[in-house]
Amino acid sequence: MSKLRWRHWPQYLLALLLLLLIVLMGWTYYLGKPAVTFERLVGSAPYAQIEDLSLRRYKKGAISPHLFTIRTHDAQAVTDRIVQDCGMQKVAPEALPKVLDEVDKEMVAVIGHSPFVYQSTKYDLSHPDKGRLCVLFADKRDLYLFINGNLEGQ
Repeated sequence: MSKLRWRHWPQYLLALLLLLLIVLMGWTYYLGKPAVTFERLVGSAPYAQIEDLSLRRYKKGAISPHLFTIRTHDAQAVTDRIVQDCGMQKVAPEALPKVLDEVDKEMVAVIGHSPFVYQSTKYDLSHPDKGRLCVLFADKRDLYLFINGNLEGQ
């Protein structure tokens, strides 16, 4: 009987590795969801006023940019919470860092037509743990939150 068990050990090992692969794939899928990424980058779970949250990740770049599209029924409450959580203040679109032009020209055009623009007061693009660049703006329908993620290799 023990001879039979040891004879099939490569199959058991393969089954164990496949199970581990499935668990890791599920974990990375969970981490890639917009709500989890929002909580990780902003520091608080998505607010109750948010009806829909989607995430656009840009090509790998120096600042690992993320753009959240937020659909809500109470834009003012969501704006107030994000401004508080990210430590932002109202700024003119011209005062934004030029690195945004390199990320997405369409986003910069929307920022130019936005009724308001908020930017984090303290940020360090090379060390996001010391402060992330957050930019909050809107169009007629949605709120947008641009935030830099972790640097590559960290």
